[in-house]
Amino acid sequence: MALVGRFEVKFAFFFLGLALFSCGGQGAIVFDVTKYGAKADGQTECAQAFVQTWIAACKSMGPSHVLIPRGTYMSGEAIFWGPCNHSKPITLEVQGTILANPDTSEYPNSHWLRFENLDGLVLKGGATFKGPPTSSRHFMEFDKVNNSIVQGVNMVSRNGFELQISGSHNLTLQNLHITAPKNSPSTDGIHISKSNLVTISKCTIATGGKKCVYEDEGATHITASTVNCIAPHA
Repeated sequence: MALVGRFEVKFAFFFLGLALFSCGGQGAIVFDVTKYGAKADGQTECAQAFVQTWIAACKSMGPSHVLIPRGTYMSGEAIFWGPCNHSKPITLEVQGTILANPDTSEYPNSHWLRFENLDGLVLKGGATFKGPPTSSRHFMEFDKVNNSIVQGVNMVSRNGFELQISGSHNLTLQNLHITAPKNSPSTDGIHISKSNLVTISKCTIATGGKKCVYEDEGATHITASTVNCIAPHA
């Protein structure tokens, strides 16, 4: 009986995730980063514009949709934090390429892209994230991010990285493509700690670490299916 109950709970979270993704952007107010100063020239630092756009969307009372249009944007450290005022979800759609700023001074806290204290995040868009220099250990971080989905993005590291998940609940990662150069330091592709109900599916991970998905202390009910763990690309 307990086993049946567990499956019922997992299916309930699965369908909640589908509902979040299907609703992401429908009837939502769109916040375009280019309206807040971001420039798709691959040379202008856009972190401040990204964060200002996020703050405006987070303060909105209805469902919000942050849009990073096609083009190449350069960004140093950017932290997207909550809680937000909006009704769920808050969607970040990245259609373009995000290029890490090569200036190491742009990473004062050794982060690059960090999502913190959020409920109902949808990150999508077919984007490519080209990772930070070695001064930033984590490529992308999710800390206390609940009932959320990350889907269909490409992550390319210059020098090795981790996608770090901590303190999170009911987080789904789907159709991610995570790669690092062949000569980069070996790191675990996805590192999970103190989190529950993390589902990883249909992902390709090539970062050279001992484990593509590493479950650290406090990681429970982690499900990984159809994960292609291969050697780093040249």
